[in-house]
Amino acid sequence: MSTVEIKICGITRVSDALAAVELGAHMIGLNFYAGSPRHISLELAQQIAAAVAGRIKLAGVFVNMNVEDVLSIARAVPLHAVQLHGGESPQDCLTLASEFDVIRALKVDADFSVARASEFAVCRGLLLDTPCTTHGGSGQSFDWATVEWTSVRRVLPRTKLFLAGGLHTGNIAEAIAAVQPDVVDVCSGVESTKGIKSVEKMRDFVAAVRAVERQEQ
Repeated sequence: MSTVEIKICGITRVSDALAAVELGAHMIGLNFYAGSPRHISLELAQQIAAAVAGRIKLAGVFVNMNVEDVLSIARAVPLHAVQLHGGESPQDCLTLASEFDVIRALKVDADFSVARASEFAVCRGLLLDTPCTTHGGSGQSFDWATVEWTSVRRVLPRTKLFLAGGLHTGNIAEAIAAVQPDVVDVCSGVESTKGIKSVEKMRDFVAAVRAVERQEQ
């Protein structure tokens, strides 16, 4: 199988960002949603970005923020990608995609469908996550069997598929086998407390992903 990329989301410290780089993560997520326990200021995001510049991609997490404000923050950090977890429209995504990679997060709930996913073909990534009031980082996984993965890939052939929601070292092998995602997105599964990453848990998670790849070669 091809290499599964690893995104570590909800980074709130420079030290955690540097550890993610050293452990081989491909992307880190910085949360700008005020309702999240992992929310950080623009100033801290800029410090993290400066510390890891040129070594890893940065995605900013946003929920129902004005598009111009998203652009302003993304330019100021600067970010590589914007990750949208609210009710953002396909047109919002199109506007943002003129400058940044867009990762559209969709909750796998009663309203999710392949047709709904297909509305976001302009996006660089589609992230499927567990429904929760905090728009991510719940620590709970959803039933992967409820998604028609083959159909999603067929309608979005140029879009990377991100799998999120309650991933951790203990279930990542099963998740990769079931979904075959392009990217696995982990947050609470590698934390010691909310917003504080555990280097040991990050190391174990990365090792578990790579072990799956070795087994399937």
